Amino acid sequence: MFTAKGENYKTRIIIMTKARNKLILASSFFLTAVLGYSEETPEVKGIILSLEQDKATVSLEVAGSVKEGDRVRVDKITSKDEVETIRGEVLEVLETDALVRIDSSRLEVGESTRFIPTAPMIEADILASIPNDKFSQSDAIEDEQLDRRASLAACRSALNEFPEEPRFHAQLGRLLEVLEKPASAILTYERALELEPDYPVALHKLASLRFFGPEELRDLEASRSLFRRAAELDFDASMPVIGSMSRDASGGDRDYAAAVHWFQIAASKGNPYSQNALAQCFENYWGIEQDIRKALLWYRSSAELDHAPAMWNLGRVFEQGIGVTVNERTAFDWYGKAAERGNLDAIVSLGGFYLEGRGIDKDSNVALELFNDASEKEMRKRCANWPMFIFKEK
Repeated sequence: MFTAKGENYKTRIIIMTKARNKLILASSFFLTAVLGYSEETPEVKGIILSLEQDKATVSLEVAGSVKEGDRVRVDKITSKDEVETIRGEVLEVLETDALVRIDSSRLEVGESTRFIPTAPMIEADILASIPNDKFSQSDAIEDEQLDRRASLAACRSALNEFPEEPRFHAQLGRLLEVLEKPASAILTYERALELEPDYPVALHKLASLRFFGPEELRDLEASRSLFRRAAELDFDASMPVIGSMSRDASGGDRDYAAAVHWFQIAASKGNPYSQNALAQCFENYWGIEQDIRKALLWYRSSAELDHAPAMWNLGRVFEQGIGVTVNERTAFDWYGKAAERGNLDAIVSLGGFYLEGRGIDKDSNVALELFNDASEKEMRKRCANWPMFIFKEK
């Protein structure tokens, strides 16, 4: 009965969501018509008045014709008669000028610039907005909720109308990932980053494909650089990854100081993986002064957030007496909690306790069952054909 109610509830939610999306989409079409967004929107131009580090002041042909967040494009003719495109973003709009973020070292005063207005919310946003996308114009759609056929058509239509809008390239890239077309997704994310270099979710998704994608598409060095750029733009999901890659010398040299830096930021944001990893750094003086008390604090905090590796670590701490009094019963309890969540190390540790009668009555049969369970899980893990492991947790 509970399952049936749950299914009916989910069905109602889906129907309500579709109705809401239709209403939002209709509203967006109305706003588009009223505000005059179309392929005929007049091009806005300007002239560079002054340059400073990574910024430029541009005089506008028409006052009030741009807004913060609009993109800036400068097309330069090189000595080889090729067009070099330099892109930026409007930071502030003044009365008749605009302050833009752009690579000023490649520009000269007096050069002509072109402003590209941010595209309004359209059907692609309603159907394919990416979770945690700072440029999103609509509620996010999770991968499993995507209407693949409709989303694909909407994204391609959006790019026909707004070919220089990076969020539509990113939306298409995510959809291509879901459709298991990783090479096409990579090319699409790269195009989004050409248009908007500081695009956190596109950086993270491209980095993930370069790390976890098919073997012929992997590039760990590029992946590490991309994850770092996303983390520097405060994209939370990239912080534990770049921390792990720095710690494990993945895609470059080992850098414990960088690992600690990113683990600390992510841990303070409540990321349980990073809390456990930071505790390991404090315990093993990896890139930071050893502090067992802080290690125990972060292990416990991570465990309270239901992170099984941290539970295993607490079991190890009480088994070995690391900063605490040896207590095999407490160790057994933490190993048990981690084992319930499928942690292989904890299952093996728990089997050892049953085999030797530590913290629990001796029971060789239970120990054998646990060892067999761990062996089967490890075999399934190896046969899953995972591309590689990014987190080497203990």
